[in-house]
Amino acid sequence: MRLVDYAKAHLATVAVGAVGPLITRGAVTVNGVVGKISDRVGPQDVFAVDPAAHAAAAPLVPEPRALAICFEDEDLLVVDKPAGMHVHPIGPYRTGTLVNALLAHAGATPELAWARWRPHPAHRLDRATSGLVMIAKRAAVHEALRASFAAQLIHRRYRATVHGHVALAAGTIDAPLGRDPTCDYRRAIVPLADGGQSAITHYRVIERIADHTGNSTVLELELATGRTHQIRVHLASLGHPIVDDSIYASASAGREDASQAIELRAIELRFAHPRDGRTVTCVAPAHAVAPSA
Repeated sequence: MRLVDYAKAHLATVAVGAVGPLITRGAVTVNGVVGKISDRVGPQDVFAVDPAAHAAAAPLVPEPRALAICFEDEDLLVVDKPAGMHVHPIGPYRTGTLVNALLAHAGATPELAWARWRPHPAHRLDRATSGLVMIAKRAAVHEALRASFAAQLIHRRYRATVHGHVALAAGTIDAPLGRDPTCDYRRAIVPLADGGQSAITHYRVIERIADHTGNSTVLELELATGRTHQIRVHLASLGHPIVDDSIYASASAGREDASQAIELRAIELRFAHPRDGRTVTCVAPAHAVAPSA
């Protein structure tokens, strides 16, 4: 393949968009010779990137960390993400994310920028939510998984504990969602005519609890759509916000703490494998295990 394509797949510590400029500036060598964008290369070649140019590209740092892997093959893996961890680097959060840990799992180190594959998360979970996340190892696999998500072909099941006793044994919440006009980091129920997007959540009661902390209900939920904060907003709209969800507990709620965990967990992913169509089912424990450093 072309050097630029090989580097996009394996120079995983820098953003895809930074790979071409690095090569153009002469920062990437192949077998000790400065490489060009269109050079034909293969895994038998020896690749290197100039340390100063690499540092200037604001690289991500691979972070070795124990990962709870539910499924892995040459195309993808499914990881049980702990609460309090971003999936992607975002804003000031350039370390401590799932992608940082995946870079190390793919073979990159702080001294070696090249990895066996580049992590491509196919979807995301909120930082405060724990559970299953699907990661593609190649761009083509990522595109196939994203298409399956868009076509609602990937089954997702969640478990949540909410405040109060939910009256109905099962139900469906069909309410469009959009950005909260009063608070830019929240979502809210917004009519379709005002720019809201269709959002549908199915739920059923698993257990109703009454103890010294008050009434609560354990629910299992399945998504027919995948909007940002969908489950959190839908349950709060019923008057049953998720336990420990500081953003949607009230209209005046503030931002989450960096390490906050809410009682929402993605416990099942079922999908057709993009390579051969076989059904893959991943089920995580209903209760999260404390993350390992």
